[in-house]
Amino acid sequence: MLMAGVGRACITPPLDTPNGMFVAQKHIFPDGLHQDLWVTVLILAEGEERIALLDFDFCLLSDEQGAMICDAVAESTGMDAARVLPFCTHNHAGPVTYASYSGAGEKRVRSYFASVPGLAAGAARYASLNMTPVRIAAGNGISEIGVNRDLPLDSGRIVTGPNPDGFRDQEVAVIRMDRLDGRPFVCVVNYACHPTVLGPANKLISPDYPGSTKRTVEQLTGATCLFLQGAAGNMGPIEGFTGDVKIAERLGNLLGLEASKVFLSLSTSPTRKKLHEIIESGAPLTQYIDEPIAQESDKLRFISRTVSLPYRNPFSNKLESSEEKLVNCRAELQELLDRGGKEEGEAVIKKRQQMDRLTIYVNQLHRYRETSHQFVPIHAIRIGPVAILAMGNEPYCEIGVEVKRNSLFPHTMFAAYLAGNSVYIPTPDVYLPQSPFEVEYSPFSPDAAQLLVEAANSLLHELKTSEMNEEETKYNS
Repeated sequence: MLMAGVGRACITPPLDTPNGMFVAQKHIFPDGLHQDLWVTVLILAEGEERIALLDFDFCLLSDEQGAMICDAVAESTGMDAARVLPFCTHNHAGPVTYASYSGAGEKRVRSYFASVPGLAAGAARYASLNMTPVRIAAGNGISEIGVNRDLPLDSGRIVTGPNPDGFRDQEVAVIRMDRLDGRPFVCVVNYACHPTVLGPANKLISPDYPGSTKRTVEQLTGATCLFLQGAAGNMGPIEGFTGDVKIAERLGNLLGLEASKVFLSLSTSPTRKKLHEIIESGAPLTQYIDEPIAQESDKLRFISRTVSLPYRNPFSNKLESSEEKLVNCRAELQELLDRGGKEEGEAVIKKRQQMDRLTIYVNQLHRYRETSHQFVPIHAIRIGPVAILAMGNEPYCEIGVEVKRNSLFPHTMFAAYLAGNSVYIPTPDVYLPQSPFEVEYSPFSPDAAQLLVEAANSLLHELKTSEMNEEETKYNS
């Protein structure tokens, strides 16, 4: 019997925590709160298998942050830390999360994130202590709030903005979980779109559109909602980089309405209509009854592999030149401060942001130079008729679509942005003389995308084959 438990904690940072993950905003600290940030924990169990899915309203979590969260959840629940999967919605309107941040509030960044593993562990413990048998169903819808975001200009430059002519994945994948008495319990929503409705001008702590999506789903269905971000490397909102939280609410509500429609159309206790009687009237009127369809209990399985994705050589000019630029930027910042520049002054803030961007590039460059490839963990989870392919990094949406298209499962979700070193995995067609910024920032060679697709397909095939072998063994015995 499949069991599930859900827990949630508020992870809204104090207002003296640096805000925003664009490294371009003119403010350091937020002016207020739009909506609370959450960590939502779903623990699944069947037999000896237990898996935890965590949904954080954060942009990114580092390797170290992810490991601390996994260890804390494992300790609080008795689970295997390797089966604790902390996902981020990739929200850019929350607290600063990168470890290299410097300047005003950097101590608060560290102290705030020191509290996050405990909050996640508490939510996970609540979920583990309140497990209940569940039945599941899955379905799909379509939402047009997301669109390709690699926009070519007439000059040839590619900027980040809505590109309706570009390839896009607008599938909304939904898992419905009900208690055995039919009451809604959990709704898992999977969609690929950068949460960048709110841009550098926004001064409020916000979960961006996924926050409103979850709130809409919960209001309409009565189920606790988890949001799993898809392969959103080149997917963005149809309206983005604004300071207006109402736009984030509207787009989130639209996605939540579609997910709720799918959820409410699903039945976790399937039936067939059986003719019960005919009532003689002006016309012979039919009456039917619902006849339950026998079904096996939902299975839970988990397998993991690593795929070696090659780096290019040399890296992009943006990365290769970052060390020299950082040295110059640091000297320019010191010159500003020596001339009496204020920490909160616009010129100092801009220079610190430039230095932070360059520091990120330099740190990445040093990591990339240590080897010629990156070992990327990928995970395949079977929950009844649903398969979830889970990984870190930011794959282009074409990768997610291809993996879902090749899957042997009736329903497949592609969930990215697991905690860890997160960089873009573009498709080979965008490695051009004038490339989108995702290519400039990525260390991967053009063939990395296809290698990832092949590894993901193989892992899902292995998961399906193991399921078929179990059924054959059961039948023969």
